Amino acid sequence: MTQIDLGLVLAQPFFLCSLILFAGGWFISFIATCVIGNLIPLLWVDIFYNLFIMLGATLAVATNAVHNYRLVLLTFIGGSLTLLFNCINATISIHDLLNGSSRYSAAGAGFIFQSFVLIFWVVYFGAEEESIAKQTINGFTMPRANANSTNNPTTVGPTTIISPQPQHVQVNMNNHGSPMPGHAQQPQVNGQQNYGSVVVAPAADYAYKARALYSYEANPEDNNELSFTKGEILEIVDNKGKWWQARKPDGAVGIAPSNYLQLI
Repeated sequence: MTQIDLGLVLAQPFFLCSLILFAGGWFISFIATCVIGNLIPLLWVDIFYNLFIMLGATLAVATNAVHNYRLVLLTFIGGSLTLLFNCINATISIHDLLNGSSRYSAAGAGFIFQSFVLIFWVVYFGAEEESIAKQTINGFTMPRANANSTNNPTTVGPTTIISPQPQHVQVNMNNHGSPMPGHAQQPQVNGQQNYGSVVVAPAADYAYKARALYSYEANPEDNNELSFTKGEILEIVDNKGKWWQARKPDGAVGIAPSNYLQLI
């Protein structure tokens, strides 16, 4: 069963700030709508509709299921924006007719706050992982310390120095110049592949988590590489370099190509 991890929400400052702003706008519009009553029934439709979106978006992030429900979220967000614009127009029109009634001004302000956040969420949930906008947002993701980690960042326990043997890897590129799934792009040094020593420490501090953007099949001739499937969550020791030491949920440890992973 999928577990809810609010730490995933706290680890993404952009989403967290937008969620707080959306909740504030929703609360303002809810109080104002309670004062207005049933004069504009459409306001209540939008209130409950946006409550559903707010809870759904939070659960999607907290369960790390955004990649599974992004189209659903975008569809509901599009419907919400349509309702919001109609509600904003209605509150402004009645506000003008009543010569500046504050309750309609408050309701309109709350709906405007929510519309700004939803426009941002269209980019947040709809942008591709390789886009500049999504990479900028992901660049502010906060590292999440493992529950078993200590204040001492040094490695505990025996370490194994693994020096992968040179191998020939063919990289298939798509039309955008990115590696195709299933083929890791090896780091290059002076036109040749760089297989510098990788330190794999079973008792290392796995301070990061990452989601696999593509499936990857490890080279059968190299026991150091780690196979994983698209959408799988891996624990990461360090997010520097072309290859990251990773640990799967089943405890398997190895190295994984960094361009196949996204920090969460």
